[in-house]
Amino acid sequence: MVTVIMILLFMMIIAGMVLKLLVRGSGVSGSSRRYLSIFEASESGVEVAMLNIEDAAKAGTTPSTSPINVDGRTVQLIIEQIFTGTVSGANIVFGGTGYEGVGTGISSGGTAIYYRIESEAKGTAQEQAVIETTYRKIVGISVR
Repeated sequence: MVTVIMILLFMMIIAGMVLKLLVRGSGVSGSSRRYLSIFEASESGVEVAMLNIEDAAKAGTTPSTSPINVDGRTVQLIIEQIFTGTVSGANIVFGGTGYEGVGTGISSGGTAIYYRIESEAKGTAQEQAVIETTYRKIVGISVR
């Protein structure tokens, strides 16, 4: 009888440990899923910021940094112009003209404006994802 009670006690301890591991595993997978969702929202913010830079370049204005809503999550955008530089091409380096004419074509070079983009998304359970990147806009070339 004592042996049976000891075996049952041992099996109950093992069952309790397995149950605890299962509960913890589902909690980890839930938080991982929530974080991935927040990260994807922050990634979307970077894409929107790049499009805002393209639209602003066409309109001759500054890029919009208003918050966006991605699947019910608010994403804050920060867009800063870092510096402007010259992009060299064959026409600038060698002083020649391309087959498309002076100052046109892929070899014409030009001016590049560098931007710092920061996209921050926050979740309901204190998840947070911040993506920071640099974007180069070459004046005269449209992405769309």
